[in-house]
Amino acid sequence: MLAVGFTLWMPRVMHPATDFWEPRLTMGASLFLMAFTMPTRSLIAEFRQPYASLWAVFLSYGLVPVCAWLLGHATRHEDLRIGLILISAVPCTLSSAILWTRMAGGNEATALLAVMGTTFLSWILTTAWLYGLTGTAAEIQLVAVAFDLIVSLILPVILGQALRAISSCARIAEQNKVFISALSQCFVLAIVLKAGVTVGDKLHAQYAEDAAEIFAWGIGLAVTLHLFALGSGLLTGRWLRFDRGRQIAIGLSASQKTLPVSLVLYEQYYTAYPYAVIPLLFYHVGQLLLDTVIAKQIAKEGPAPASEEPGPLA
Repeated sequence: MLAVGFTLWMPRVMHPATDFWEPRLTMGASLFLMAFTMPTRSLIAEFRQPYASLWAVFLSYGLVPVCAWLLGHATRHEDLRIGLILISAVPCTLSSAILWTRMAGGNEATALLAVMGTTFLSWILTTAWLYGLTGTAAEIQLVAVAFDLIVSLILPVILGQALRAISSCARIAEQNKVFISALSQCFVLAIVLKAGVTVGDKLHAQYAEDAAEIFAWGIGLAVTLHLFALGSGLLTGRWLRFDRGRQIAIGLSASQKTLPVSLVLYEQYYTAYPYAVIPLLFYHVGQLLLDTVIAKQIAKEGPAPASEEPGPLA
């Protein structure tokens, strides 16, 4: 949190350290490392019974954007409303969804399949939500965007899992799982710091008498939206009688949103709303900090038992 604060206060100083990190490549590296440490058999089993992952996708691309739109009416600042809608409409592609699911003792395969599902659907659903809720008729080349998302988000997962087919590589992944997970978290942190520099640049370039008010509202609304999404995933997962491991995965993956994609979309179509970047950054800062505490608390309740029956209302 101190590092993020420094990027907001002195973004020019942080530029040499953050300009090096290209968001999509950094995120791809993080996803590759997480996929490399996850047993392939778990993902195959999840494909056979994908109900929990499908529910997480529905919440991520159904409930969360609608809630963001409604929550935006609580503020008079148009920039913040745009930012909330933008962050809610992007896919769940941050490797933190898998990291925090692992930390909480949840089902990693459910989280990863949810990540893949939202990514494959992002080319049409992200565009549809942004057009419908912001009224911005942005001319997005759907095929190009879809191809780019698959290359930068899905391909690293495929490569990570393919590498596990080599027995020696699989042993390396299992023996160094903690270190590889920590390295993946470092990549996530690099993305957040780069976003912090972007927000800092905007804050220093723009002047507004109510900047402090906008800043406070942006943080509050972003954190509220994330916590609501997380709580809804956990509660509905329990209501639908998924096993505990999948309940955890639903809550965490449905509420996680990708920072690099939201930043790219902002830079391409929404620069007319300079303070819209505030919800983008603090949604992610909130999910990183708060989900760490929440995941550790869930883990203290004991490991999630495996279940043969993950179906809804079993």
